[in-house]
This record gives sequence, C-alpha cells and structure tokens, in this order.
Amino acid sequence: GKFITATTRDVDKRPSPDFVKAYFHNGVIKDLKLVVHFYNTRDVLPKCAKGVDDPGFGVSCWPPPEVPKNVDQRIGNLGLTSDEEQDIVAFMKALTDGYQPQ
Repeated sequence: GKFITATTRDVDKRPSPDFVKAYFHNGVIKDLKLVVHFYNTRDVLPKCAKGVDDPGFGVSCWPPPEVPKNVDQRIGNLGLTSDEEQDIVAFMKALTDGYQPQ
C-alpha cells in the first residue's frame, strides 16, 4: 500500500544527541544525508545483491523496492552533486520550530 509522509519540519530534531533517527516506513536509513542521497541516486546505482545487508548499501547499490508499483518515477536520478545534496540536508535541518518541551 501507500504511505502518508510526515512534514519535514523538525525532520532531524532529536531528544538527545545520541538518539538514532530512523527514516522511511521501515526505518532502514538512519541518516538524513543518506535519505537525500537515495532520492538522488536510486535509479542510477544498481540493485544490491543482498538488499539492505549488502556492504555496498547506499554507496554502490540500493535494495530493490518492496512494492515496485509504489515507486515515484519523478525522482531517483536528480543529478545532484555531493555539495548540492549536503545543501539540501542543511536546509532540511534548518526547518525547526525551535520548540523545546519542558
């Protein structure tokens, strides 16, 4: 099925510095930079032979989609440089409301 995605506000906010975030519906990606890299290179890099357990995961390959018909074909080969990816990550980290619960 399809998933409703959350807002990007506070996307990298953590309750503590050592808290590990988990992104995507299955929590497979633990780093915002890797999320951006995925959407930039998903259709460029080959499929990982061992899925998420492949040593090349996120570097030289990506696992195949769990539900291919749900893949958004408008993204996956954005042609961004590493610096441009980092700029997007910095922008997303800046989308915080500054609210700190007491």
